[in-house]
Amino acid sequence: MISVAICTHNNAAKLAVALESLKGMVCPPALEYEILVIDNNSSDETKKVVEEYGPVWGSRLRYVFEPNQGLSHARNRAMKEAVGDIVSYIDDDIKADAHWLSAVAAAFENYADAAVVGGRSYLLFPSAPPVWLSEKCQLLLSRLDYGDQAIVGTDRDLFGLNFSVRKDWLQRVGGFNTSLGRCGRSLISGEESDLLKRIRPLGGIAVYEPAAVVGHIVSPERMRIRWFLRRFFCAGKENVTMDWKNGLAVPSVSQAAIHTVRCTGSIFKSIVLGDLSEKTLVDKLLMAAAALGGLDARVRLALGGRRGECVQNRAESRELSA
Repeated sequence: MISVAICTHNNAAKLAVALESLKGMVCPPALEYEILVIDNNSSDETKKVVEEYGPVWGSRLRYVFEPNQGLSHARNRAMKEAVGDIVSYIDDDIKADAHWLSAVAAAFENYADAAVVGGRSYLLFPSAPPVWLSEKCQLLLSRLDYGDQAIVGTDRDLFGLNFSVRKDWLQRVGGFNTSLGRCGRSLISGEESDLLKRIRPLGGIAVYEPAAVVGHIVSPERMRIRWFLRRFFCAGKENVTMDWKNGLAVPSVSQAAIHTVRCTGSIFKSIVLGDLSEKTLVDKLLMAAAALGGLDARVRLALGGRRGECVQNRAESRELSA
């Protein structure tokens, strides 16, 4: 049995779109599933939207309120509430392909040793995307496509908008790290990567399944350069913080500072030489933002070690969004 988990916070309109897409699922008769909507402390019409879909699924659809703010808290609540032995996490702003769930179920059946199955995702834009939107930007918008063939034992990232995990593996590694993951306006992420880094060393196999497809609805505010600068800054912080927590080597403060200076200098050099397209300029700006985020995290670690790390990350993200 599969428990489809949708964690949501004040996103009722898009949640309705996601549920509507699930209504069109084509599943074999033998496939058992439930749909869990984890309301992560919403103040909008989320509960009402779920109730409107009650007649479609009956007891298969369950609404659960999780008061602890944060996506990882909501995902861990889904793990605890799930009846199924597989928890399939999807975001509240996706459209699922009609055969998405069947493909997830088939992947776990075909690859019996799989601990995690991640699928393909494409982007649904509100309007024509800007010319500067590069592959790096699309990656941060959760576009994922590793090709048309399944990859068993992949060491690449799998994204949380289309991320299925055996429940016993989730329990074995203690679920998602609650110091990571979106929380309110914070853009701190990395909780899926962190989970994979804890599952793989224990022998858990990750599978990329291209037939499990969802579309990600891109909101208009994410089509602005400012959003990407914030997101890349946070990504730079995440990388250093997670490596530190996992006992991996991290750059020294001086190394991080030199990397930041080089990224910034590359921008000015290209401007002076006049060989910079709009897309390349944005890419270099974003890499500089990531480098600056990494430097920020490294300085904080040098000053305070692990103490207060999560609180500092979230506070900084809120300052950037102000």
